Amino acid sequence: MVHIVIDGYNYINRIRKTPIRDEANMDALRRTVLERMARYKRERPAKITVVFDAYGGYSPDRHRENYRGIDVVYSREHETADDVIIGWIRQGKAGLVVVTSDRAIIDEAKRAGIAFMTPIALESSLTADRDNYSKDDDDGFAGRTKAGNPRKLPKKQRKAARSIAKIKS
Repeated sequence: MVHIVIDGYNYINRIRKTPIRDEANMDALRRTVLERMARYKRERPAKITVVFDAYGGYSPDRHRENYRGIDVVYSREHETADDVIIGWIRQGKAGLVVVTSDRAIIDEAKRAGIAFMTPIALESSLTADRDNYSKDDDDGFAGRTKAGNPRKLPKKQRKAARSIAKIKS
């Protein structure tokens, strides 16, 4: 089963056209993202985790909650959502697809052979606007060459492509 891990605030900031002004607005935006993911989960079987920075500001431990089948994780004090996601990438869990535009997370995903896509690509997939979708935005593997059949992607890349294809279909 595909496990989609979303960098929550990165996703919100990338799909919004206007800046976020206050905490009340942020709560509404978080809820909107979680509602969209819950609708997506009802249509397609996938485990979805949305990771946000520091729940309520200061917490000595990570805070987890379930929102309509979506696993929501808030990082602990002195830990960012990026740290949480990079830790999961390093564990190398099968079927993991990371949604972010954060360069550090993307670089770590590339090193580990984990599939990733940008928030814009996921948003396009959610709204079924495949005409504006660009494969180069989310395939997660750019410019690396290897020996072997040039028409066949390396095993890790084929596996990542299958994971992403499950999200899109």
